[in-house]
Amino acid sequence: MSFQFTLEKVLEVKDFEKSDAELAYTEAVKNFEDVATKLYNLLKRKEELIAANEKKLEKGLTISVIQLNEKTIAYLQKEIDRLQSNTQDARKKMNEKERYLTYKSIDLRKYEKMKEIKQQQYTENEKRTEQKFLDEVSVQQFVRR
Repeated sequence: MSFQFTLEKVLEVKDFEKSDAELAYTEAVKNFEDVATKLYNLLKRKEELIAANEKKLEKGLTISVIQLNEKTIAYLQKEIDRLQSNTQDARKKMNEKERYLTYKSIDLRKYEKMKEIKQQQYTENEKRTEQKFLDEVSVQQFVRR
């Protein structure tokens, strides 16, 4: 007779839930990285544009070019503000998914520990039963002599 864990189906469901949470967390991390990379690129672009404008201003520019550069910088700043908000939202979602994954991992570990304990109890019980049987056999052999 082999060991059968009575909550095996529950353990399987918990394992599936953990796997699902891992996928959701991985997706949230990827989304956060994508948004953060876009933000970084825009910040870098704005910084480069400002530096280029300062160099051009030293040489002299027309007012229309200066106005165009300022509009471009203002547009980039709007995009940066929007992406900062998106980055914060993505970070928040990523942290929520991480907490959920941690919760599911702990939940799964509880059931795995229960299974481990039940397996150990079963093994000890089997050993006791076998030892009783061997004791009975030895007593019977002794009595027959």
